[in-house]
Amino acid sequence: MDARTLYVSRREARAAELARSDAHFRLIGTSRFVCVIVAAVAVGAMVFAHGPDALWWLALVALVAFVVLVVLHGRVETRRIRARAAVAYFDHGLARLGGDWSASRTGEAFAEPDHPYAGDLDIFGRSSLFQRVSVAQTRFGEQTLAAWLKAPAADPETVAARQQAARELATMPDFRERLAVLGATLGGGQDPGALLDWIDKGSAPVPSAGWRVAPFVLPLVVALPPALGPHFGLSATVCAIPYALSVAVALVLRGRTAPVLSMVSSNESSLAAYAELFELIEQAEMKAPMLASIRARLRSDGLPATREMRSLSTILGFADALGNEVFRLLVAPIFGFEPRAVLALESWRVRNASGVRGWLTALGELEALASFGCVAFEDPGLCWPEISSAPCFAATALAHPLIAASKRVPNDVTLPAAGHALVVTGSNMSGKSTLMRAMGANAVLALAGAPTCAASLKLGMLRVATSMRVSDSLADSTSHFYAELKKLKLVLDLAKPGPGVFFLLDEILHGTNSRERLIGARAIVRSLLERGGLGAVSTHDLGLSDLEDELPRQVRNVHFQEQIAADVMTFDYSLRPGVVQSSNALRLMTIVGLDIGEV
Repeated sequence: MDARTLYVSRREARAAELARSDAHFRLIGTSRFVCVIVAAVAVGAMVFAHGPDALWWLALVALVAFVVLVVLHGRVETRRIRARAAVAYFDHGLARLGGDWSASRTGEAFAEPDHPYAGDLDIFGRSSLFQRVSVAQTRFGEQTLAAWLKAPAADPETVAARQQAARELATMPDFRERLAVLGATLGGGQDPGALLDWIDKGSAPVPSAGWRVAPFVLPLVVALPPALGPHFGLSATVCAIPYALSVAVALVLRGRTAPVLSMVSSNESSLAAYAELFELIEQAEMKAPMLASIRARLRSDGLPATREMRSLSTILGFADALGNEVFRLLVAPIFGFEPRAVLALESWRVRNASGVRGWLTALGELEALASFGCVAFEDPGLCWPEISSAPCFAATALAHPLIAASKRVPNDVTLPAAGHALVVTGSNMSGKSTLMRAMGANAVLALAGAPTCAASLKLGMLRVATSMRVSDSLADSTSHFYAELKKLKLVLDLAKPGPGVFFLLDEILHGTNSRERLIGARAIVRSLLERGGLGAVSTHDLGLSDLEDELPRQVRNVHFQEQIAADVMTFDYSLRPGVVQSSNALRLMTIVGLDIGEV
């Protein structure tokens, strides 16, 4: 079943489920209200009208029914939230199939101003590669995906492992839906920063025997006098003394318990919702080695992540109850709840300190792989690239992944080995910059382990470096030309360690006069080729095309051109061999209304 058919049918089913849950939610809410009214009327009739004793039973039944309905209400609310999240998941999927992924998060927080290529290739931000690819719902999934897009994998084997895992996830739409829905309903648990800080740093309760024994001894001390008082003739004041002592001890210990409870606040209790995500992963049948490894890592020293997170949920439930001052002052001291909660949290932290971040990292990797699998499922025309140990870039029917499939114009691009380059010429708006961004974006996707927008693609373990978008800075007193020089220096520096830099330079050195621009551009391209780089450079300076004559085995000229019919200019965006033979700058000036005389 294709993605659109599946998404439409699943959305209809989830929308119907949401409608049923809404109806049940309203019915249970009304029933709860009725139970309260019945209980109140029954009690009122007994107290004020001396009604029959059977009314006490009616009130009791109504109150029991109310409690049952409260539990059911919570379960129905959970179903409502998840059905709503599922509807949104498929809405976003259908929007992506239509070329609109604006509902996805942009990943702008992961952008780095001085990154070698992220800004030039639209890796983050609106209409970015991150926004196109990501279906991650947790902070950890987004962090992992961003890291993979910002840096190539360590070796071809890692890329191959990610591809194998993503290809398997592409065939698991049920699992990907469940993963996304559970992630979307985490609420505050998406960023459990305070609790993770507590796990890393720990707390400092006094580890004295008395401090640890008090929570268990005090309940006995409080309970014994009232129980034995009638037999020994103890007064109510005497029986209350142990309770007052328990309250005093709780107040003394609060200075040591409060820091822990503040770090593990009620805002962090939703972290326990990760238990369902971990359970989903632990129970899934996944064969790819990387997926099997992720599942195996959800255990810390033999402790299942699911069980441990549920244990944390129980502890946090007691800790959150301490936020109620009535409970904290009247009930908690009797049973030593506050120090008990802290001791339980400390025990949990010690037991799982080495595992929690590993669990969340594993979850992040799975979400990143699921994003790649989702892309492959939604666009079956994409290819899984072949990664070579030798530097190269050979693509057939290459296109930009951010352009809708109906508007893509594919081109073949070949750079057979290190030390090869394309010099791309062409008229304005003909497609030079789009070609180079397509080359860069697909290289980034390929080296991250994702499918690429081509019929076939083979490339080596390259380090992508670009100089395409350059802007000056008044704050830093940096001119446009100097800013471009800094970017070009970064590209050259990345080429120093050895062969493998994949350079993409757009309109190189256009901030200076034509003579110096040509001299500088030729020198930079030669230097990159001498260092084993490969890539492409676009230019309006046809003099740069002479490099093909100087280095015929390394440099190849290609171009785009416009078509003119009845004074109407069009572009076919098809890459052709050789140097462009026309220019459209003056014609464009005339079209926009600039008076430049005869053209």
